[in-house]
Amino acid sequence: MRLGLFKLRNRFIKAYDEGWLPPCDGHEIHYYQVGNPSGEVVIHFHGGPGGSAKPSWACIYNLKKQRIIMFDQRACGQSRYKEAFYKNTPQDTVKDANRLLNVLKVKGKVVSAGASFGATLAVLFAQTYPQKIKRLCVDSVFLGRQKDLENMTPVSDLFYPDAVAQVKKQVKGKNLNKSYAQLIFSKKQSDNEKALRYFAHLERMAGGGVLKVDFPKTSFTEKDVHRFRVCMHYVKNNMFLKPNQLIKEATKIKHIPAEIFQNRLDFCCPPYQAWELHQALPKSKLTLVADKGHGSNLMRYLVYLGNKARKY
Repeated sequence: MRLGLFKLRNRFIKAYDEGWLPPCDGHEIHYYQVGNPSGEVVIHFHGGPGGSAKPSWACIYNLKKQRIIMFDQRACGQSRYKEAFYKNTPQDTVKDANRLLNVLKVKGKVVSAGASFGATLAVLFAQTYPQKIKRLCVDSVFLGRQKDLENMTPVSDLFYPDAVAQVKKQVKGKNLNKSYAQLIFSKKQSDNEKALRYFAHLERMAGGGVLKVDFPKTSFTEKDVHRFRVCMHYVKNNMFLKPNQLIKEATKIKHIPAEIFQNRLDFCCPPYQAWELHQALPKSKLTLVADKGHGSNLMRYLVYLGNKARKY
């Protein structure tokens, strides 16, 4: 019952302000502000790459006490662009987040927050501007390393061997990331459809803990293709991060309090990444939730209510 009320509440979350940042590198960044204009400031990074910001994502925060600033990253959501992949890197996103805080005249320290790839960016933002960070709050942690990019498939293979076999069959056993990047960037609609139908669907299937394994042929739009192209733009460039960068540079934020939340049965971002981040940050608290899926509603529900799962 309480979970149902929580979901109903999310539908009524509205932004009190929205707009676009002045153009930079041919990109105009769209942003929202949700919650209390006088509250604790949270800079929220959406996931993806290729996702978008939605006011309803602010559901995990205390909207009476916090001011949530969220934005669509370059070539995502409502953000405008001249060339989607020109200067489109995590470092550029971090720069945009800092510009946004300046334009909105935010003074004082902020909470850096995000989930999945948003967690990657939240950590990177904190490491880039540690003097601006009050605390770090992340869930469904993705560290953006080569092994993290490739681990989704072998981890999924333990529980979805039939699904992974079908996805591999489409590219005749070749490297999945490279093969599906070629398919989604192809000018052939049939190649785009294959990338979305198999590789993108595998992530949604495993990430959501879906029991039924199938790859139905469904319609897709240019927006669907674009979103996946943004994702694979990052994947094929190793997320534009140095090897193990976020862990190696954790010393920059070792003095900053951090809250880390993670589902145990997250096949997209297996919990070892949250554990490694926790080990690298002496002032962090890790909460492991006994739930399936990638950033599930139950985890967000527990976080919102302040209920305790397994804490470290």
